[in-house]
Formats: sequence, structure tokens, C-alpha cells
Amino acid sequence: MPFAWPRPLWLLALTAFLALHGGAAGAQAFDRQAENQRYRQWLVDFKQDLERLRQSPDPGNADVDSLFARTLVPGSRATQLARELATAPGGTTSGEIHFVGIQRIFLAILSDSMVAGDGGIYPETQAAYRKDALRVRYLHVDGGGRLEPYFNDPEAFKPYRLPETGALERNAYPFLLFEDRDGTLRLGGVSKEFWELVRFMDALQPA
Repeated sequence: MPFAWPRPLWLLALTAFLALHGGAAGAQAFDRQAENQRYRQWLVDFKQDLERLRQSPDPGNADVDSLFARTLVPGSRATQLARELATAPGGTTSGEIHFVGIQRIFLAILSDSMVAGDGGIYPETQAAYRKDALRVRYLHVDGGGRLEPYFNDPEAFKPYRLPETGALERNAYPFLLFEDRDGTLRLGGVSKEFWELVRFMDALQPA
């Protein structure tokens, strides 16, 4: 005669199994280690493309979509930002203080970032950009403790926290928008939360 569990124990076991199965499915859906490997490869390629743009005869009028075909979504907000970064002033010196320039700060923060979570597909509101399905990638930036005043600013974050997987929340965590196609990433946009972080670090330079 086959063994029959008492009904309460059977329900408890089924609940535990579903919880474990759901957790495993969630882990498979967002593999932080794999996502960071892809992000690191994208960053290497992006730096190379940006350097090519800076070295072009006329960066302000260069064909950004062509130069960044492997790292930026054509016609996206990210291509506009790349053009602005390429034409931004470089390092300057005032007295004994050396300012490295916004491009180097942006690249330094990208290099110091780690993919922390997934925020799902970005709900684009502007018709010009709706053709691209971009995914929210929350990025953790350590900053050596210098970013704590920014993260603790109630006007910037309400409060600072990493949202749950698949959930987009504004004023919660810095994020970038990526197109994920054929296993490779292309940047499509930079969030206000991330760019304000860049500006915050830029303002700290004289400190």
C-alpha cells in the first residue's frame, strides 16, 4: 500500500516546492554574474568607439550611429549623449586644481559600476523612441563613500533602494537603458538618476 501523507503535510511540502521552484526560475531569469560580464564587454567596446569619435576630424558632425553601431542604439538618446561627450572640454587646470572633464568622470563611473538588478522594459513615452524596446539595468556605484550625500538626498531618492526584479521605480536607484539583441548589449539611454550622479561627482572635483 503506497504511503499517503496527511493532507496538511502534503500542502506544506507543495508550498515549499513551489517557493523553491519560483526562486530558481527568478535566479535563471536574472543572472547577475552573466549580466556583469556582458556589461564589462560592452564597456570595453564603448570606450573604443568613443575614442574613435574623439579622434575623428569633426566629432561634432561625425556619423555617431555608424561609429557606435555595435554599442549604441541608432537614433537614441545615447547617441546624442555620445556626441556631447566627444565635444565636451577635456581636462583643465585652475591654480593647483586639475579638472578631468565630464567625459572622463562619466567613463570612470561606468567603470566603477556593477549591474545590480533588472527593472524590466522601459515604458517609453516619447513616440520618437518607441521603436526600441530598452531594458532597465540598475547599476550599483560604490564611489568610495563619496556618493553617500547624493544617495541620502531626499530630493534625489525617495528613498535610495534597489527595486525588486522586473520593477521600474524612479528616484530609487541609478539605471541605464540597454537594448539586448542576439546576446549583446547596446546603450539606449541614461537615466536622470545616473546622470545626476555624474554631475554630483563632477562638482566634487575641487574637494
